[in-house]
This record gives sequence, C-alpha cells and structure tokens, in this order.
Amino acid sequence: MLAPDAPPQIVSINMTTQTVHSGDTISGTVETSSNVASVEAHIATVSIDVPKISIGRFALSYTVPDVPFIFHGTYPLTVIARNAAGASVQRVIPITVQ
Repeated sequence: MLAPDAPPQIVSINMTTQTVHSGDTISGTVETSSNVASVEAHIATVSIDVPKISIGRFALSYTVPDVPFIFHGTYPLTVIARNAAGASVQRVIPITVQ
C-alpha cells in the first residue's frame, strides 16, 4: 500500500490482442500501485476512462468502431495512471488497426 501522494505506478498492462479490426471487441487490464485513483487510455483522437474494479486493478472491454481503410496502421496507445493528487505516469504500447 502506497501513500495517496506517492508517485503512481503502472505494474502491468495486459490486452487480448494488439492487432484490431473494425467490430472487434478487445479487453484489457491495467495493474497499478494501490494509490492510483484513475486510468485513461488514449489512441489517436479517442480517450477512454478505464473503470476501477478493485484496488490497483482496472479493466475495460471496448468494441472497435468502423475504421476507414485510410486510417489503418500502427498507433501508440497511451495508458495514463493518476493518483488523487493528480500526479501521473504513462506507458505506451503499439496497437495495429487493420
């Protein structure tokens, strides 16, 4: 257990796949230090709050919208964890849209 104002930590990020297609439903979990109050995931112009399911554990299922062919490619998925004081840490993983 970390103090509420201690720097937040991302311990691990697990996703069902890092290659997605329009209409796919992908799931993922983010494990963090105990003091993390919120987690967000950003890719391109999409930002999603990842719901907290227990102390230090966040999970999300997301259905990929229709992505026009012109936007297929590999993009950085930025996962940001914040403590209650607003301090943040982030990790970036590549996501390929096909």
